[in-house]
Amino acid sequence: MLIASLSPAITEILFALEMQDDIVCTDQFSNFPEEAKDIPHVKDHVKIDPKELYEYKADLIFTATVIQERLADKLRASDFSVVHQDPRTINAIYEMIRNVGVLLQVEAKAAALVLQMQQGFNDTKKKSGLLPRRLKVYIEEWHNPPFASGNWVPEVARVAGVDQFPVPEGELSPEVTLAQVQEWDPDFIVLSPCGAGVHTEKELITARPDWDSLRAVQEDRVRVIDDSLLNRPGPRLTEGAQRLYGWAFEFLH
Repeated sequence: MLIASLSPAITEILFALEMQDDIVCTDQFSNFPEEAKDIPHVKDHVKIDPKELYEYKADLIFTATVIQERLADKLRASDFSVVHQDPRTINAIYEMIRNVGVLLQVEAKAAALVLQMQQGFNDTKKKSGLLPRRLKVYIEEWHNPPFASGNWVPEVARVAGVDQFPVPEGELSPEVTLAQVQEWDPDFIVLSPCGAGVHTEKELITARPDWDSLRAVQEDRVRVIDDSLLNRPGPRLTEGAQRLYGWAFEFLH
């Protein structure tokens, strides 16, 4: 089966399931693992031109998350076979992986990948359970205007032993105001701008007008994370949890 993976998370899942040889093209953000960079990329992520996909003759196209809903509809209207999934919790991510396994007839590998993620989260949870107290964190998914990380990120934070700025479980990332973040008074801040990878500077928030009033900024507790460790609903969320735990441990010792 020839696959067009237009979601970086799905691309990572396909590699983890050892299905990478079936991928004929990806979106521009599919950059992990390193071998994914060698697969032909189509331009953009949400405005991909269906004409660009015709030459790849994919039997199946994968899209994911709410921001690709319109793209999925547009591709279906062009007679492509599209599987769109929009997980917003960790359990829904597990279900997405299992669904991919069923579609590609690698159910056992999908089950093993889910188990690997569960074990990874459990390992971090055991360590974070020994922290003397739970810190509050403000994880920012977008900067202009500011959006607090929602979806599965608050769950990942809880695994790491910290509490994310309050976003109801499974809800999309909300726009926030400085006043709301001041009221939350986070012990530390994590910048995770969607699509930025590691190319983010602390100044994105420390130089923002009036945000220097936050205790976390004043105490130099602003950290930058590779956004793919938190924003992609895939296997490396366990690494994101480990990173958050590491910062919490650092600040408490």
